[in-house]
Amino acid sequence: MDEDPVLKDVKKRLYGLKAGSMGATIFESIVKAIIQQQISLQASFWMISSLVTRFGEHKEINKVFYYDFPTASTLAASGPEEIRRCGLSWRKAEYIKGVAEKVVDGEFDPEGLKKRSNEEVIEELRKFKGIGRWTSELILCAGLKRKDVIPADDLGVRRAVSVFYFDGRSLPGDEVRKFVEKWGRI
Repeated sequence: MDEDPVLKDVKKRLYGLKAGSMGATIFESIVKAIIQQQISLQASFWMISSLVTRFGEHKEINKVFYYDFPTASTLAASGPEEIRRCGLSWRKAEYIKGVAEKVVDGEFDPEGLKKRSNEEVIEELRKFKGIGRWTSELILCAGLKRKDVIPADDLGVRRAVSVFYFDGRSLPGDEVRKFVEKWGRI
């Protein structure tokens, strides 16, 4: 980070702040990334909270409920209409159920993605209905904590890179993708 003047300044101003996690497991990161597609973060947080309270196991400690993220088996056993009650579209509910079923059936090991290259992860994730490049890159960046990739086709990401590094000149996703590769080496 110290080799990049912009990131060095951000690190200095936000020293001690830890980036939020997409989840304790890669499965959780995948589900959250599907939910976050094409909606505001605020809306996605509400939907994720609803999913967790509806399907996650909970414990009560001192009259406060604490919830675990739903397991793949719980979501696989649920109907898309039940998942949809968390505010999700039919398609997103079906996509989440589809991933959960592959995990339960042993056809997909989300944790195994940790050992694979970025392109291998993207290729594997894109086999799932409802997961494209943006979602795969979000999972790589926020779920797998890869520093050399971001969801480069995201308008907010493209704007930020354009403003901080290219004097506001608009960049296509491919150029942003190429630019951030160096972050994995610093």
